[in-house]
Amino acid sequence: MINKIYIPGKLAIKLDGSRYFKPDDSTILQKYLTEIMNGEPEVEIELTIVKVEGKKSLQQLRYFYGVILPVIKNSLEELQGEELTKEEVVMFLKDKFFYEEVAMAGQFIKLPMSFSKATKEDVTKFITKVLQFANQVLGTRIPEP
Repeated sequence: MINKIYIPGKLAIKLDGSRYFKPDDSTILQKYLTEIMNGEPEVEIELTIVKVEGKKSLQQLRYFYGVILPVIKNSLEELQGEELTKEEVVMFLKDKFFYEEVAMAGQFIKLPMSFSKATKEDVTKFITKVLQFANQVLGTRIPEP
């Protein structure tokens, strides 16, 4: 049974001034609604609407994974004297610069954020902090995009 779904779409205004949700794919929306209702004529739900801000760009991710990450990886390997995987380096950088603090069991813990749900602004801030770290802490120059 599906408990939570994400349906991308747009809010729009009809000629009469009323607002409505226009899903990107109405057949998928109908399929999910049918599954959630599970044959019932009426089901209580909670609808959450989130305005999508500017999403990260492919150029940002290419720059991070293709230019920044290899340079940082090499610098950290030289510093530590051991080989690291790309995933280890990404997690290290996310732990330092790309996380959210979540209250759990009465205390705050750091959880790495996901690039897939990040905004363009989030990724820009992350890249800026990583470039500063590379320059100031590792003494490494990373080429501009």
